[in-house]
Amino acid sequence: MVIIFSLAIVLNAALLFSIQPMVAKMILPWLGGSPAVWNTSLVFYQACLLAGYGYAHLGSQWLGARRHALVHLILLVVALLLLPIKLPIPWFAAPSRTPAILMLAVLTVTIGFPFFVLSGGAPLLQKWFAHSQPGAARDPYFLYAASNTGSIAGLLAYPLLLEPKLTLSQQNYLWFCGYWILIVLFSVCIIYVLRPRGAEEAPGTSPFGDEQARLLARGSVNFARRLRWVVWSFVPSSLLMGVTSYVTTDIASMPLLWVLPLSAYLLSFVIAFARVSWATSPFLIRRQAIFLLGSAITVFMHATEPLWIVLPLHLISFFVTALICHGQLAQDRPDPSKLTDYYFWISLGGVLGGAFNALIAPLIFKVILEYPLAIAAAAFLRPYVGEKVATKVQRRLDWILPPALVCLVVVVTLATKQNHGLSPFSERLLLWASSGVICLSFAYRPVRFGIGLLALTMVSLWYPSELGNVLYADRSFFGAYLVTLDQPRKKHVLFQGTTIHGVQSIEPQMQQMPMAYYYRTGPAGQVLLAPSTIQSSNKVAVVGLGGGALTCHGTPARTFTFYEIDPLVEKIARNVNLFTYLRDCPAHVEVVIGDARVSLIKAPDRRYDIFILDAFSSDVIPAHLLTREAIELYLTKTAANGLLLFHISNRYLDLAPVLARLATDLKLVALIQNDTHISSLEAEEGKLSSRWVILARGEKAVEPFLKDERWHRLDGQSGGELWTDEFSNIVKVISWR
Repeated sequence: MVIIFSLAIVLNAALLFSIQPMVAKMILPWLGGSPAVWNTSLVFYQACLLAGYGYAHLGSQWLGARRHALVHLILLVVALLLLPIKLPIPWFAAPSRTPAILMLAVLTVTIGFPFFVLSGGAPLLQKWFAHSQPGAARDPYFLYAASNTGSIAGLLAYPLLLEPKLTLSQQNYLWFCGYWILIVLFSVCIIYVLRPRGAEEAPGTSPFGDEQARLLARGSVNFARRLRWVVWSFVPSSLLMGVTSYVTTDIASMPLLWVLPLSAYLLSFVIAFARVSWATSPFLIRRQAIFLLGSAITVFMHATEPLWIVLPLHLISFFVTALICHGQLAQDRPDPSKLTDYYFWISLGGVLGGAFNALIAPLIFKVILEYPLAIAAAAFLRPYVGEKVATKVQRRLDWILPPALVCLVVVVTLATKQNHGLSPFSERLLLWASSGVICLSFAYRPVRFGIGLLALTMVSLWYPSELGNVLYADRSFFGAYLVTLDQPRKKHVLFQGTTIHGVQSIEPQMQQMPMAYYYRTGPAGQVLLAPSTIQSSNKVAVVGLGGGALTCHGTPARTFTFYEIDPLVEKIARNVNLFTYLRDCPAHVEVVIGDARVSLIKAPDRRYDIFILDAFSSDVIPAHLLTREAIELYLTKTAANGLLLFHISNRYLDLAPVLARLATDLKLVALIQNDTHISSLEAEEGKLSSRWVILARGEKAVEPFLKDERWHRLDGQSGGELWTDEFSNIVKVISWR
């Protein structure tokens, strides 16, 4: 029965956590491919877990283990009425809905009830096991480690096995079959719980070890103890959201990078509850300070490269911190009679941490501040290493030394500004290296270390950004944006994360000159200013607005229709204190707010002469805009001899094989240009390297570009996989170099 209970709890957890990336990927196309889709999903899942744990706790108290077992089996069967999963697609066409609220509503009506029932499964199985075998279940918490092992297996199976091999429909059906197997396993467990109990099952010694049983923290469960459980679970949950957003903003919004932090989070539970001594060992606690400080400084410096250092640093820092917090939770676990109560308060802390990052922080912070704040909070929760008793002098220094560090940072900053021999990078390195070494010396005093990291976070807001002088900062569901003034080059720059999305000169004679990726000699300029297109291409559709620079490749007779999902981007582009392209450039401009694929359906067929895809979620084009169904939609809205122009520049994905495969499948002509050779004059005038692809129905439409040696046929890269709305494999197109 130990094996049966373990299998049931592992499968329950695997189904619970594999459904998360699957449903998020289903919803992702309808909300612009934003990383916020995953964070909002996590908040929903955490809330369902809380409700499930509450149901497990209260149901067991009110009904007793046997009656509750029958009720739970009935609920498992009722949930079949809502399976397999099907999204209410018409809901996404309502433009007035707040994206986060819309997504929570969709999740509630699609998987809310099945997820709620599965959420109560793990604590109930542990409760039933303890009830049915009192001698062998003095410490049933080993099943909690088994549950988290199943969760990790479900999470990792999705990006590594399911997503690369199966369509979404096939994944949905496979999950449905797994749910039927779970009902069978639960039925066996429930029959065992309901069986008549004989005298041979009297309490005895625990086969799981007296040492494990002795480690259980006895004593009363009061408010202070519950509050500790909430805090120890709040910080790792907030860090989970923060590190996920940090990773996906500048790499890709894809299940692989969603599940890595969540897998680390669950693994910390497995280790904490299986080997308590590992989780709070002095060796681990001492190293945690270095990782916390390192990850905080990379955030302050907006460092995203080299990826092979920055990504592991943040993931390891998060994992070690989660392990220490969850280790303290494991050490303070109560008697098994309070098991469901314990899990409820842990879940409450997780919900509060997730809700803070996904729902509250975007309303109160204009920049991504919640992640460094969570890092500072983790410093406060570090266990003491060495003597806990402090003298009055040490306690006073806890509050004196961090402000002194702030003063030192200010002095060093002002001094380096006076020394013009240092480069901006050297200035930043000197500042954060020196302050980091000093702050690291605070590590053995958690309060002092926490205040020190909090102080450095505040200083980072004051310290001049390497991105330029910040003129504007705001955020929405779809991302956080900065507009900065690059004083040496006299230009305004729009950033999402650390990726440039628009540039304009502030010099009057250059204000109507497109810059960055849209420079007149670049691929976009070549297409829009070619004699063959300037005469006949009067209607241009553009997915993605940015600063609006493309409008200056037009004439008064040309109309640009921008399809932009984020109203905040239009607000920025129309703010004449930031960008004036939409006001000053000669072309007529229309802006349609909403997801491009949803909005384009309403546009007349054959309306546009040129269709340009320039949409990015930070550094990457959302995958749903590069599927076969998406290209077919673009073609129906484009004239017979029209052109499709795709901007595919990014740091980590090679999207050329994807477009080559789509072109082969749809029998289109495909050309590519890697515009990397930039002259000194072009660089001085703000041109950036870029990569563009042209798709057209026939050779005649691209004849002028076939004669241009800068454009090359894309036929040689057609061996990639065919992306559809049902299938896409981003892992395969990652540029691992």
